[in-house]
Amino acid sequence: MIIKRLERQGLRIRVDLSDYRDKASIEIPLELHGDDGANRKRLAQELNEMKRQPLSAAPAVSKGFRGVLVKVATLTTVVFLAVLAYGGIYYYENVNGSQSGNKVVVLVSVGDNLDTLANRLAKESVISSSTVFRIYVALHRSTVLQPGIYYFQRDEPYSKIMGQIKAGPSSVRLTIIPGWNVSQIASVVSKIPSHNAKQFIDATVETKALSSPYLGSATTVEGLLYPDTYFVSPLESDTQIIQTALDRFEQVAAEIGLSPGRTYNGLSAYQLITAASIVQKEATTTTDMAKVARVILNRLSVGMNLQMDSTVRYATGNFSGSLTLAQLHSSSPYNTYANAGLPPTPISEPSVDALEAVMHPAKGSWLYFVALKGHTSESFFNTFSEQQQAIAQAGGVA
Repeated sequence: MIIKRLERQGLRIRVDLSDYRDKASIEIPLELHGDDGANRKRLAQELNEMKRQPLSAAPAVSKGFRGVLVKVATLTTVVFLAVLAYGGIYYYENVNGSQSGNKVVVLVSVGDNLDTLANRLAKESVISSSTVFRIYVALHRSTVLQPGIYYFQRDEPYSKIMGQIKAGPSSVRLTIIPGWNVSQIASVVSKIPSHNAKQFIDATVETKALSSPYLGSATTVEGLLYPDTYFVSPLESDTQIIQTALDRFEQVAAEIGLSPGRTYNGLSAYQLITAASIVQKEATTTTDMAKVARVILNRLSVGMNLQMDSTVRYATGNFSGSLTLAQLHSSSPYNTYANAGLPPTPISEPSVDALEAVMHPAKGSWLYFVALKGHTSESFFNTFSEQQQAIAQAGGVA
């Protein structure tokens, strides 16, 4: 210990010390009486006493206080372990889920990330805690989240969720049935997330935004959406879905030798497609299609109205009930009872069989056909009287 400075202040002496951790100085009282020698002796005694004691020693702790400290430390440890155990159980239960929830469809848009997905999954009850899910993601390798549609289950294990995310979005199956029209296709498309029927129908008449060598001056894509099964993303626009079906039609047409610049049996390619759309709706079986095509071509060649119920149904929207007299006299250009020739556009989406039937019709002079009662296929006749006689013998029509 080194005494830096002694200062006499009235009846006390201030001593500045180095190597003293708790205080910068101490004060030693002087004797009220006596000479300076006595004071120096007093100071020396005090300093000697200080040398014998650790200047920075902590005050003694009583046994009682030490016991309190031990109890507090023990309680703190117990609480910490309890919280840790609860947190582990909570994390485990969230991560593993119950694996028995209902299916949930989640749409991931462009720009979404795993953080926004966590909030959406929690909102849809796929996960119980978005925080725990974020922790789980952080503990595993980062995954690229691709936009699209995902199918999860409520309370699904995180491992399965991450597995689906890594696998990428699911596609939506869109099946166009031969003979469907644009309105029927729109009804199915409307079930795809982010799509609705009206917007789809509107897109089918925006032909300038579409590309097909068969469109020409057509004002609708009716008849050109090839009936097939497609796998589409909910993020695809209606125009993209339509274009995919148009491209498929062009591909199939090329495979069977249908070309937009040629004529077939006196018909342009577009007229052929229109005739095929009628064949698709009128023929009971695929084997009847070539004969129905022949009837249509025979009537067109002699200038006879087609008088096809399917065209009136398309015009009036009556696709199931009996046609009324008023409907048969409809002024619609699609009514082939009232108007000569083919309707202005196709009335359905024809199959490859219907297209080939018009390209290669059966040989015959038939002008009439009907599905007789008890028969599984069409019957064909040259005259109206022959048809009526067959109906009477069969006891009616199917």
